[in-house]
Amino acid sequence: MRFREGETLAEGIDRVVGEQFAVTLGVIDAPPQQQAFAVHSTRKALKRLRAILRLVRDTISHDCYHTDNQVLKLVAAELSAVRDTWVMAEVLDRLLPHDPVLQPSVTILIARLEDRYRTESQALLENEAQMVAIVEQLQNARERSRKWSIRAGEVDAPLPHEFASIEPGLQRVYRRGRRGMRIVADSPTDTLLHVWRKRAKYLRHQIEALNILDPVTMLRYELELEQLTDLLGDDHDLAVLLARFNNDPALVEGIEMDPVLAAVGARRHDLQSKAIDMGRTFFASPSTDFVAFVAGLWGDRESF
Repeated sequence: MRFREGETLAEGIDRVVGEQFAVTLGVIDAPPQQQAFAVHSTRKALKRLRAILRLVRDTISHDCYHTDNQVLKLVAAELSAVRDTWVMAEVLDRLLPHDPVLQPSVTILIARLEDRYRTESQALLENEAQMVAIVEQLQNARERSRKWSIRAGEVDAPLPHEFASIEPGLQRVYRRGRRGMRIVADSPTDTLLHVWRKRAKYLRHQIEALNILDPVTMLRYELELEQLTDLLGDDHDLAVLLARFNNDPALVEGIEMDPVLAAVGARRHDLQSKAIDMGRTFFASPSTDFVAFVAGLWGDRESF
């Protein structure tokens, strides 16, 4: 999801938004063996769309921003159960040490989680009415998204190709990511970690889109944020897994869970420590300095 050389801001938004909506609308046509991947891809595309929406939120219609952001958020939530259950088994196998003491319990848990995924995914993906409703919401959002490149109060005036068109949105996302880092460093609760991860991911996708301004520097920023959000994502998946253990007694029935819980706790502590250290480095500068740097890259060109 990158703006291209020669495009204006409005042209770039129209293209990348169209590409991401095409990914989301493909979820209903995915064959059964690819449905889990299609849901995962759709959720990633929804996050990219919400990042672009935040980039221009101060320049486009207020109602357009809030309506479409809420719709995309709700669609992602409807698909989250399928994604979370699919990921749980992979998370157990990838993030916990391959310890002979843990392995018998982990093997049973993986089998049970895979069974739950088949049941829960079928409940959604084979519910034709619900899937049609999801796609209809996405199609309607796609139509409205044509206004994401139109200046507020105008019928067909494209967003000016000026840094001012994105400056408030970019600064807000960076500032919130920086604030989230400081809050989490003092109080790393599951909720605060999840919020910080979302904010860092929005910034990651915005920098991804703006790569054309300075491919070397912006790619470095993007990769640093990818590492940060991957750490936070793994921690979030383990938090979801712990909640599943607590809320699904049949899942853990007959399993000695103390070693598993201890291993999950240790892994989460390691992930959080690495994420906070990385966040302190990335978000060291105030938002004004970060925005001034990007503004300098933007310059006064009439296109990218």
